[in-house]
Amino acid sequence: MKLKTLAVVTMAAGISASAFGQGVILQNAGTAGNAVYVVTGGVTNLFDGNNFNVGVNITGGINASSLSAVGLGSYSSLTDPKGYTGLGLGMFALGPTGQDYAIPGVAAGGTATIRLQMWYDGYNGIGVAGLYGSYAAAAGSPTGLTADVTFTQSTGNPPLLPSPTLTGMPNIYLAGAVPEPSTLALAGLGLASLLMYRRRK
Repeated sequence: MKLKTLAVVTMAAGISASAFGQGVILQNAGTAGNAVYVVTGGVTNLFDGNNFNVGVNITGGINASSLSAVGLGSYSSLTDPKGYTGLGLGMFALGPTGQDYAIPGVAAGGTATIRLQMWYDGYNGIGVAGLYGSYAAAAGSPTGLTADVTFTQSTGNPPLLPSPTLTGMPNIYLAGAVPEPSTLALAGLGLASLLMYRRRK
């Protein structure tokens, strides 16, 4: 009987411990100050996580010079376990629901630095998913929508506190990449300016 009681107590303790983690949950809470927006044609709208997908590279560490992807990884509509990265308007969730991730080098209850590289990744179920295979591909395209933010984030400290979501995250705006003008285009512009100046003389 005592052995059975001990097993039940141990199981209960395990369940309790699993509910609290020392890392962070890779999702935003969707409240004011940490929502995701899409900027297209000069119009800003809340990211619709039910119908549109984002891709996210996430790294973390003690500070901005020690960021690592260990255990955090990269997510997109094609690689996320849920098949999409959205929770609702302005919100996203990465990886299994409720799972927390330890931040490399940061002790439980400490403050971490998080970097999110996000890109628009196409439609979910009603069009093309995986529009861009990576942040680099989206950032290098004139039509890609990208954002790159770094912020500080507190971590959970078991068994006192649950792992927090990305509450330190600022609002993120996925805006189109601006292609750099080619050397030939710059040279042509310079030549045109010289010709205009010469004609005035």
